[in-house]
Amino acid sequence: MWILIFLFGVSCLVVGWTCFGYYIYLRFLTLLRPRPQPPVDCSDLPFISVVIPCYNEREQIVAKYINLREQDYPKERLELVFADGGSTDGTVELLEEHAKGDPAVRIVRCPQKGKIAQLNHVLPLLRGEIVVNTDVDGQMDNDTVSCLVREFYREPEVAVVGAYVYPAKALDVDACYWAGQNRGRLLENDVRTTSIVIAVCYAFRKELFPCFPADVVADDIYVAFEANTRGLRSVYCREAVVAEVRGPSSLEQFFAHKFRKSNAFLREALRFLYRVPDMPKGWKLMYCTKVAQLFLLPWAVVWLALLGGSLLTLGRYDVVIIGFAFLVILLGTTSAVFRRIPLPEGEATSDFFTLLAGYLYSTLVLLATGLSYPFYQQTSSYSKTGGGREPQGKGQSPSP
Repeated sequence: MWILIFLFGVSCLVVGWTCFGYYIYLRFLTLLRPRPQPPVDCSDLPFISVVIPCYNEREQIVAKYINLREQDYPKERLELVFADGGSTDGTVELLEEHAKGDPAVRIVRCPQKGKIAQLNHVLPLLRGEIVVNTDVDGQMDNDTVSCLVREFYREPEVAVVGAYVYPAKALDVDACYWAGQNRGRLLENDVRTTSIVIAVCYAFRKELFPCFPADVVADDIYVAFEANTRGLRSVYCREAVVAEVRGPSSLEQFFAHKFRKSNAFLREALRFLYRVPDMPKGWKLMYCTKVAQLFLLPWAVVWLALLGGSLLTLGRYDVVIIGFAFLVILLGTTSAVFRRIPLPEGEATSDFFTLLAGYLYSTLVLLATGLSYPFYQQTSSYSKTGGGREPQGKGQSPSP
């Protein structure tokens, strides 16, 4: 019986740390060591390159071009590089028609389809010292690019800056998922560095690396992990707001989308496993927690349920009650912590059943990711998910 109690306790600790304790610990650090925002001197703005990988984006490409030209960043200090992966729907022709005569625009026809291949093809051609990488389906606020660039001037060790991304329209369960993930990233950022940025829009110093490894699946995860592993910083910028106008429109699409993202996260995380001994202490804890969330958490939940049931049949109600009371206290504390983190797009309210559904779907995704990891392979070339609509303005909540 003592073995069962020990395993039950270990499962409680794994679930407690990865789901709740990690975020409580981060909040404690923000209170213990608040990070003041240093003043920013942007008197001499750098020349930057904005890269837009695209493939068969006829429906979205003009809106993206207009959105970029409406940015308040000085027009003479940036170039717009559209990296096309061989579109067959007239994307390039439509873009050429609308951008005709615009000296800032370059349209590069890449020899290979796939986001990483397209990025690697244009990276050596870029003139900017800062690279802003943005997807076609990301609609930026007018000051987003300026806000991204400003963060590099706060501290010299800032190597990557991610825009704050939210879904313009989402399923209730997806909106709940986004809100939780964004609060976690903002909390990490307030301590020192965020673990990942979002592929929809982020910026990095061109000197960080000459190109992505050819087998990278998720550029957003790789770029942040690379910076953090070197002891540099990744910033999740609250002020640089971007609405993702395309997303899952059904629960089936939601599950498939999150599974692909989770698989990509795991693959990129394991790429850095051999570098753990050389990681800075703070990032090492963050990295190990992220890997534990992917590998250990789903199985710990299963073991927690099985061991709890076994202990109940053996009459050890006290152990089970103490274990679950411990988790409930952590859940309540984490919820209180998250409620104190405001979201730029406003609060997305979710009822109990939506929260429960989100947790169950997330657990299923993690289980599927762990089980399928040796057998499921993907590349950076994949089908786009769902549809979209016009984003809400800053400070407005996405409609349910």
